[in-house]
Amino acid sequence: MKRIIYQLWMAVCVMLVAVSCSDDDKHSSGLPQINLEFPRYSLAKGDVTVRLMADAPVASDVQIPFSFYGEAVEGTDYTVSAHAFAFKAGAKEAEITITRMDEHIGEKSSELTLNLDRKAVPEGFQMGLLNYTTIELMGNNAVIMSFDKSSDLLTLSSSYAITLEKLDGSRYKVPSETEFALEIDPASTAVEGVHYEFVGKQAVVVPKDKNTGTVELKFLKKEEGKDKLVLRLAEKDGYAYGSNAAIAITIQGPESYNGTWAFSKIVNAEWWADSWFQDTSTFPQGTSEDQITFTGDSYEAYTFTPSLKGDLKNYFIGECAVTFQGEREEIYYEESSISQVKANIAVLKFEKVNAHFSATNSKVRSAVVGFRIITVEGKETLECTIYDYEPTDFLKDVYDMYVDWGYDPVMLEAPLRLHFTRVK
Repeated sequence: MKRIIYQLWMAVCVMLVAVSCSDDDKHSSGLPQINLEFPRYSLAKGDVTVRLMADAPVASDVQIPFSFYGEAVEGTDYTVSAHAFAFKAGAKEAEITITRMDEHIGEKSSELTLNLDRKAVPEGFQMGLLNYTTIELMGNNAVIMSFDKSSDLLTLSSSYAITLEKLDGSRYKVPSETEFALEIDPASTAVEGVHYEFVGKQAVVVPKDKNTGTVELKFLKKEEGKDKLVLRLAEKDGYAYGSNAAIAITIQGPESYNGTWAFSKIVNAEWWADSWFQDTSTFPQGTSEDQITFTGDSYEAYTFTPSLKGDLKNYFIGECAVTFQGEREEIYYEESSISQVKANIAVLKFEKVNAHFSATNSKVRSAVVGFRIITVEGKETLECTIYDYEPTDFLKDVYDMYVDWGYDPVMLEAPLRLHFTRVK
């Protein structure tokens, strides 16, 4: 009997070794693999896209089914766009979308496991180790982390913010300083240390009792084809992704304002009328014939030449030297609702302006003015932010109020925002 048992045990061992060798051979065969993109996802509200990635293009249309396991119920807790990943001939990716049913979100989180049908792997491929993934369906007590923007620019230096909020939309303030690690997405073409660098940690730090934090980047070099950086929030226990789990940053470097620009309009006049109840008919007027020209060999210094017939000539009073002073973060109050809208602007110092912005009252001095280039309705647009002025013909009551409050520059939170379109 002992001999028989021993022989059976040896047979089992041989079988296990054979199976192990067979699996090793399969995964070392050199065939391209098919894997899910991530081992774990989190879903609070809205939807999440799950991708299946092939190492090489598939030869023909392929369907790879999958099954779900977990407490969550399809049709009650979530819906799914399809029950198989559908590769088109020549494709290397297929995706499905899982959508949360908001009306059934409970207090507790639950997990959903997606398992690929390993038998459905197409000919010429092998199933990789990442053949299943877990989707955490967050409960009402979950905290959502999200970048404030899905895309932005890096000029000389820029900060990029994340915001924390609860599933019901209320702010979530961290009980102690909390760090949120950042990952560099493979879609990035810019190289750290060559085209950009982190100022401090490769992470967003949210201070105690706050619900926002930032990461700062510094520009190093602009190189065509290597100007894209995608930063992604790393998975963090207890937190789910919001609408912007990643931010795509274009490595631009300092802008040049060389060229001639024609006046378009004062873009925040409506804000002055609606939020400050100001009579905007007293504001400076201009036409497309009013033009300004910057001429210089670098972004650090220009000669400024105005050709103005309208009221803008009461501020930009003549040709003068202009020098770059650095950048600062501008708050766009006219675009803000729940959260502030911010952007970096270049600060240029003008040798001479009329600070009173008036045809009858004059105070000639140097002043700083903010600029950036944006695209508006498909046109290259120079945005000019005038905040270093002492108006006497309009907004005098606002100016006097800020003087009493001790602001410097006085009109920092009360700018005139002008748009100019490129002429040449």
